[in-house]
Formats: sequence, structure tokens, C-alpha cells
Amino acid sequence: MSDKASDPGAAQASAVSGRWWILFVLTLVYSLNVVDRYLLGILLPQIKAELALPDWSLGVLSGFAFAIFYATLGLPIARLADKHSRKTIISACLGLFSVATALCGFATSFFTLFLARIGVGVGEAGTGPASYSIISDLFEKARRSTAMAIYAIGGNIGLLVGFAVGGYMAANYGWRTAFFVIGTPGVLVALLAYLTVRDPQRGAADGLAGEECASTSMMEAFRFLWSQPAFRWIVIGSTLVQFLGTGVVNWLPSMLERSHSMVEDEVGIKLGLAIGVAGSIGTLILGGLVADRLSKRDLRWGLWVLVIGELLLIPGYALVLIAPTGDLAITAFVLPAMLATFFMGPVLALTQALAPTNMRATAGALLMFIISLVGAGLGPVAVGLLSDILNPTLGQDSLRAALWLAPVAAAFAALAYAMAAKTIIGDIQRAETTTAPAS
Repeated sequence: MSDKASDPGAAQASAVSGRWWILFVLTLVYSLNVVDRYLLGILLPQIKAELALPDWSLGVLSGFAFAIFYATLGLPIARLADKHSRKTIISACLGLFSVATALCGFATSFFTLFLARIGVGVGEAGTGPASYSIISDLFEKARRSTAMAIYAIGGNIGLLVGFAVGGYMAANYGWRTAFFVIGTPGVLVALLAYLTVRDPQRGAADGLAGEECASTSMMEAFRFLWSQPAFRWIVIGSTLVQFLGTGVVNWLPSMLERSHSMVEDEVGIKLGLAIGVAGSIGTLILGGLVADRLSKRDLRWGLWVLVIGELLLIPGYALVLIAPTGDLAITAFVLPAMLATFFMGPVLALTQALAPTNMRATAGALLMFIISLVGAGLGPVAVGLLSDILNPTLGQDSLRAALWLAPVAAAFAALAYAMAAKTIIGDIQRAETTTAPAS
């Protein structure tokens, strides 16, 4: 008998009509999420020149202004997603952050751009956790890392589009036009998601479809999730990965322009291709197919793969930062680009496995709350602030020196994932046998 036939969860998940279309639409939503989030990175040089802003304030705009609301509002929205229509929440939030992105083009000061970036963060807060929950109800455990990795590829596509199209638009039409052009398509995709995405039964992929899922309070969900040692270490490791990743993505274009005299459209196309192509390959193959295949032998491989990847990022980022020319730096960046987002497939799959069915959106939101607030929120600010501090001594190369924070963070992330591997099996078994009390 095949594994699929013997697994009721696999049979129920396969029976969900159009699950691959739903995954495609959710991936498209995530790609727009990332485009709108990181578009600012390729536009920072023009914004800095026009608005006369220091690096630390640009770090606030690209990190903290977005992350504080993205992180905090993700939690209450996720609780709604655990109880109500997930597709409605995703569609409404997509429309909101798309409009907010377009409004960034009207900014005339740090304050007005700060407000528009808050709108982007508020809207994007609702799409991720609800999407993780839907995907977990569409795909059984044996395919979940791959499904999450396909979803995560949307991030690589988003960075490719954001950097390539954003860089071209900025170089030829200015940074304001780039915000208008990138922001408006999301409204149409929001309508597509609302009309075509179907909300599957909760627990379908785990053989629990039709069973009663008790509603839990947010505090009960937090208490259970944080009591899982593997969940805590995964959050810590992913926060460090997000810290280094967001810092690099937001500041690498500026570093290439300052230290290697490259221009926006050149940086956007070359860097966008590296992230889009190499990142998609790494995310799907390493973070999806390889992690799923190895995890069938031992669940801990989902984390051991991440440990290996983070250790490889250390020399990868070092080569980028010591490269003598911009083209060599981008060539060296192919390895970090391949490994930068591959963690998402295993991390999202394991996070969902560590939570009871009635806490999955909340588990995703709690993960994103911490890694966004601390990682994405502080990463760009820390790099920008360090660059300002080093500028009197190093001049234009101060930003390149500040980016050495990335390999340091990668080393500690590898350690955190290794710690999570120690208890992951027992923690997943605990989640499978736990039903939290109703609120």
C-alpha cells in the first residue's frame, strides 16, 4: 500500500479541489508582499538625495516603520484567521498594502513616507499567517516543506521584480513613479484571490477534517507555543536570519553604488536576477524537496539542513564584502542569494507542526511577530546606524564595513537551529496530542 493511500491526511488533502491553484494565488500574493516591502531598498539612494536623510533614518523607513505594525497587528489578525474566513482577510489586507505602496510616491518628507510605510506594514500583517494556515490544510506533512518552499519562492520573485522593475523605473522615471507602478497591480490580485481561493477545512491534511477544533484564547496559544523548546529556538534562529537578510537586501544596492559606483538600473537588474533565479532554486530544492526527502528519514533533518546552510552563508557573505568590483560582488552574492530564503520552507512547515490545528495561524503570526519586530525591524536600522558611526573614518566604504554584521548573525543562527533539533521530535508529538482548552 502506498504512503498516500495509508495516510488519511494525504487522501483528504489531495481531495481538496484546486489546491495547486490556491497555492499559486497565495504565492502570487506573497510575491507582491515582498515587492512592496523591499522596493524601498533599490530607491534609497534617490530618496536620500531628494529628502536629505541620514542612513539611520533610511534604516527606520525600510525596517522599523514597516516592522512595528507588521509584527504587532499580525497577532490579532491571525486570531481572526484561526476563527473566520482566511481568504477574506488575505484579500482585504492585500488591497490595503497595495494602495499604501502607491501612496509612498506622494511622500514629501521623512514623516509622510513614514506614515505610508506604516500602511504597508498594516496591510501585509494579515496575508502571511492566514496563508500558512491554508497551505497546512491543503498539503500533508510529507509535502508541506515543499509546498511552503513554493510559497516562499514568491519572495524571490518579488525581490526580482522589485529590484529589476524598481531600478529601471527609478533610473528612467524617478522613485515616485516606481512606487505608483509597483503598488497598483495588487488591487487586481486582491480581487482574484477573493473570487478564486477556497478556504479548506481546518485540519484536512492531518486527517482531522470535520472534527471539532476548540477555540483558544491568544494567551493560551502563546503559553503552549512558547513552552515548546524547539519553537523557541526556531524563532531565535529565524530572527537572526531575518536580521541579516533584511539588512543585506535593503542596503546592498546602496553599498554597490557607493563602494563600486554602480547605478540603479544596473544594480536592480543584476542583483534582482541573482536573488530571483538563485534564490528560487535554493528555496525550492534545498528548502523544499531536499528538506522533505531527508525529513522522511529523520524529522531533525529539516533543521540540520538549515544549520548547514547558515554555516555556508558565513564565507558567502564574506566574499561579497571583500570583492574588488561590483560585478564580482554580485557574482559572489549568488551563493548567499541561494541560501538567504531557503530557511522559510522548513521553518514554516515545522512551526505549523509544532502547533495544534487550532493554533496554526497564531503560530505563524507569533513567529512573524518576533522575527519581523526584532529581525526585520532592527536589521536595516543597525546597519544604517553602524554605517553612520563608521562614516567619518571609512567614508563611502562605511556601509560595506557595517554589512559584516551579516556573517556574524549567520553563525549564531546556525547554533540556534542546532539547538532546536535536539527536541523537535518530542515537541511535534506533544502538539499532535494536545487540544488546548476553549476560551
